[in-house]
Amino acid sequence: MAASGADLVELRYWLRANPDVIAGDPDLLARVHEHLTQSGVVDLGAHARRKLEAELARARATNAALIALAKANLAAQAQTHAAILAVLECENLQALDHKLAGRAAGALSVDLIRVFIEGCTPLPGAKAIRPCSPELVEALLGARSEKLGPVDARYADALYGEQAKGMRSEALVRLELARRPAVLCLAARDARAFSPDQGADLLHVFARVLERRISPWLAG
Repeated sequence: MAASGADLVELRYWLRANPDVIAGDPDLLARVHEHLTQSGVVDLGAHARRKLEAELARARATNAALIALAKANLAAQAQTHAAILAVLECENLQALDHKLAGRAAGALSVDLIRVFIEGCTPLPGAKAIRPCSPELVEALLGARSEKLGPVDARYADALYGEQAKGMRSEALVRLELARRPAVLCLAARDARAFSPDQGADLLHVFARVLERRISPWLAG
């Protein structure tokens, strides 16, 4: 039997005074929600909840990315510090050549380290510190202070010799050693080791340490 208008008004007042009747009845609450959804009424609570869940997911993804970046930066710093310590331990140019060819390369997680100096042969038969022809630095870098990315096939043989075919990425940093143009070359078999969008701050720190270590030995 249909309720009268007065009965409905009274029922509304009663429900407002006793909301637990609906809230405490899962079946009745689901039926009310179903009716609201079918009638086109927007569920603002559900919409707000979905929005908050999406924002939370984005915040978690951003946080995870920041943590991963921080860990990668710390690892890169630790590698650079280890390589710098290896350089500072050297008492002469011969020892430095040996460290660059071995321990320093391992510390930086690269396969090869080369330092090429224009018009100078400080160590005949050296493994890492080598002479090169004039204007090589200009050919490699132009006006840039560094270049990171895939190995340039035009110069790979000259820089890396017999190991050139295995190298996939490289980092080149301009040096000045006892007023001579020079270049620091790091090469890796991993094609992802160096990329053009990668920061080079730590490489420049390592390069400046090499300049201060090698220049006095060349000048002397």
